[in-house]
Amino acid sequence: MRADILVVDDEQDLLDLLRMGLEGEGYRVRTVLTGAEALDEVRTRPPDLVLLDIMLDDVSGIDVAAQLKHGPQTAGIPIILLTAKDSDTDIVVGLRVGADDYVTKPFSTAVLVARIEAVLRRVREAARQAGPVISAGPVRVIRQSRQVLVGDREIHLTGAEFRILTTLIEAGGKVLGRSDLKAALGSEATGQNERIVDVHVAALRKKLGADGRRVVRTVHGAGYRIQPG
Repeated sequence: MRADILVVDDEQDLLDLLRMGLEGEGYRVRTVLTGAEALDEVRTRPPDLVLLDIMLDDVSGIDVAAQLKHGPQTAGIPIILLTAKDSDTDIVVGLRVGADDYVTKPFSTAVLVARIEAVLRRVREAARQAGPVISAGPVRVIRQSRQVLVGDREIHLTGAEFRILTTLIEAGGKVLGRSDLKAALGSEATGQNERIVDVHVAALRKKLGADGRRVVRTVHGAGYRIQPG
């Protein structure tokens, strides 16, 4: 079974045709008629890709794309814009807010499928090169490149801060004592008092900012834990 695709368009006839054509190619397809429904659907059940009409009745597809691309949980979902316009302005604005590609109406199923496959290949290759990603709330860690993102903002951690953060996320909400986190620091903490963990956690929270600070929780008398959601 191929990718799960959400199609957003305010023309029911076109939605029915797209569903039929894409399901015929083996895709799982969901359809909605409005931007509000699209935002709710993506946040509730994230698809592998969104086909998004620019001209919607309730809100423009550009605004929907911008909201999705600025959301920490939805930013990585690829978006292909569907547009009946021949104006370069709409296409440029859509790409600037983060859309991955566009298709101008009318189009054939073969052309659309080719564009979908091309975008999905790029996304899969980028994920493969980036390596595994672990996350907690708005905080995402890309292991291979040692990148840490809070929403769309990249922060730079010391080696100790990075190891503490990844250890807490991997624990999945389990409380870890200072001794556990000191052990995760390895030789860097040799000969140090366990309170060195508090110093690193305080620095980590400062760098994570207001949103990230809510992710690393203190459990008084026991240690620290991550807030997964």
